[in-house]
Amino acid sequence: MEPRELVLHITRSAVALFVIMDPLGGVPIFAALLRGQTPHERRRNANMGVAVAALILMLFATVGQPVLGLFGVGVPELLVAGGLMLVIIGLNEVFDFLGRDSAYRQNLGVVPMACPLLAGPGAIVTVMLAVQRHPFPHNYLIALGSMVVALGAAWLVVSQTCRLMHLLGERGAAVLSKLMGILATAIGTHFVLQGLADFWLQGPN
Repeated sequence: MEPRELVLHITRSAVALFVIMDPLGGVPIFAALLRGQTPHERRRNANMGVAVAALILMLFATVGQPVLGLFGVGVPELLVAGGLMLVIIGLNEVFDFLGRDSAYRQNLGVVPMACPLLAGPGAIVTVMLAVQRHPFPHNYLIALGSMVVALGAAWLVVSQTCRLMHLLGERGAAVLSKLMGILATAIGTHFVLQGLADFWLQGPN
């Protein structure tokens, strides 16, 4: 594969991955999740979210297919699991039944920012397909290059959440938190229903 062709494949895969991650659409949700945190905590969670998302995508790009096959898990199951996590997080934003203790604040970068918001089922499948569609070793170069570009762009977007929080103020952020909790619950419900529908169509493995 010529360098120009390789760059073209990386660009196409990176654009697809960025669109599927949709960090721009997730900014209000990130802002709601980071409400009440110090600027240092927000930056740390943003960095952690992108870093953990990168690790998840690299893991699935390299050994995802064998691991999923070993446990008999497919994309529908990933959709249901990610959807359930979003539903719980969304309901907690509305009703605050889990509270916001130190453990919750420290792990926001992992759940739900890294997974399922950034490294969700769609992003995982996109990376796995990039590896499967191209010959070795170009497949891993394409997957790695697309992840670096897409996650780098996602980090730039997520890191601007602090500015959004400053513009909203505490009261505005609190209102946005409730609204985005409802939206996150709806998105999670959609993931669950989509996963169940896909599982029903494909049938059990």
